[in-house]
Amino acid sequence: MRLTALLRHTADIYPIHSVSLHSIADKAEELVKKRYSVSRMVREMESFAYDAEVLRLIVGTFKSVPVQPTLKMRDYKPYMALVACSPEDFAFCYLCNDLVAVYETECRTPELMFFCDLLRCMRGRSYLNCVTNRVCDYFFRARRDTLRHISSPLKESEMQYAESRLKELEKAVFRLKVKMYKWHTFTAEELAGMCGMSYSHFRSRFEEYYGCSATDWLRQERISRIKEDLSYRPELALKEVAERNRFLSASNFSDFCNQQSLKTPGELKKEGYEEWCERRMKYWNSES
Repeated sequence: MRLTALLRHTADIYPIHSVSLHSIADKAEELVKKRYSVSRMVREMESFAYDAEVLRLIVGTFKSVPVQPTLKMRDYKPYMALVACSPEDFAFCYLCNDLVAVYETECRTPELMFFCDLLRCMRGRSYLNCVTNRVCDYFFRARRDTLRHISSPLKESEMQYAESRLKELEKAVFRLKVKMYKWHTFTAEELAGMCGMSYSHFRSRFEEYYGCSATDWLRQERISRIKEDLSYRPELALKEVAERNRFLSASNFSDFCNQQSLKTPGELKKEGYEEWCERRMKYWNSES
């Protein structure tokens, strides 16, 4: 086990910390041998994480070798758990800038998926926010490219795995899908289908992330788009505005406007035209 061997060598160089370093190395070997889960590794290694001098030696040892720690090293996981448990700035800066940033650049997805597991076990520790942001950004950009039909080196299963582990990532991806698909429908059921979710699951997630029901939110989006059409596209007739916003008839369009804004389509069009004229005059006056 390469990292453990490095640590034992450091223990020989610094006899004052030899006992602590050998104890950590022994614990890491035990965790690897027993194949404990990531959460168990965090619990077992955390007791060693509060000796700042020892942690600084460990981080310095890992940084001194030219090869980055990776999952190919059998004892990689317990040592990453140990460093993540330390609130010292040198520890989380090492994780963020020396490891995760490099993994991100080199597209080392397996290591970043491990960090998804690690960060999930350590949710609520604000000092790891910088690490969480980098990991989330890596998978979020891959998901965004996929939704835009741009090829991504990541597999769908890898993106789904990360989203299931990191609540922050799941929320960001959910809001991205809503933002992209809201232009194609005005019904919550259809939007749920476009997001690849059952309606009940979509509805509960939407209320959690937006603080209102999807139906109410889409209704407000619809009236906002109507007002934008009337304010920024004065050349459009009311019939064209109704068709653009998927109303089956003029009466349905009129009823919707009356219910949501307490105004008729004609009154909204008049207000929109006045706003358009005001913006135009303001623009020309500023140019003169």
